[in-house]
Amino acid sequence: MSRRNESFGEMLLKSPWWISAGLGVLAFAGLHWGVHAYFGDNKMAQAIVTVATNYASFVALIFGALAGLSFWFGKRRQALVDQQTSLEFLRAVPWKDFEFLVAEAYRRQGYDVDFSVGKGADGGVDLVLRKAERTSLVQCKQWKVFSVGAPVIREMFGLMTAEHADEAIIVTSGKFTAEAESFAQGKPIQLVDGPRLLQLIKLVQSGASMPNTSVPAETDAPPFCPFCGKGMVIRTARRGQNAGNKFWGCPDYPGCRGTRDV
Repeated sequence: MSRRNESFGEMLLKSPWWISAGLGVLAFAGLHWGVHAYFGDNKMAQAIVTVATNYASFVALIFGALAGLSFWFGKRRQALVDQQTSLEFLRAVPWKDFEFLVAEAYRRQGYDVDFSVGKGADGGVDLVLRKAERTSLVQCKQWKVFSVGAPVIREMFGLMTAEHADEAIIVTSGKFTAEAESFAQGKPIQLVDGPRLLQLIKLVQSGASMPNTSVPAETDAPPFCPFCGKGMVIRTARRGQNAGNKFWGCPDYPGCRGTRDV
């Protein structure tokens, strides 16, 4: 799925801090020494050389500031995950921080996570997860009182189909209605309610005893479900382009739709 166009600054803010720092060093070297070396003693280009030299430090400072913000933003996302201790604490997280928290939790599971820094959902999609050539569309609902109903699930299912994604994931700090759970049954839709999200977070928190989820063969010990933490079982896909392929599935399916590749 193609998300909205992001500014260069937003991209750097979500990237590791050392990328901005490295670009700052390259920009300074290029403007301070590179431009002069390129134009040499060309008198007609001396004005360009002078401007480049004068602005070298300013441009490097901008990249340095972005590196600092990127470092702080990364630590903030990490803290949002590591500081969660209860469902009440989780439900008190502001709505935008809730998206950052969910993004960080999935990133720690090995997903490539695309998310928005400052704006709301992109057409109903808050996060895009990619892993092992699979794409998942995620919508986050920080609803403290209301349950997530079937209309939200239908909307995400339609978006998933239109974008040719492999699955849709709806994450809430609250709960889902019976109609929502009924609609999701039998479809590539994962419903992650508050208790299940808290379990996922505890599995990926720093210092947590993480199980070994690298399972090369069916005969090895099963991995743990990424959502509820239970030992998984081998299943066989019956539909779609992966029909016939085996995968690890949660034993609580369809109540829990956690999966892992074999």
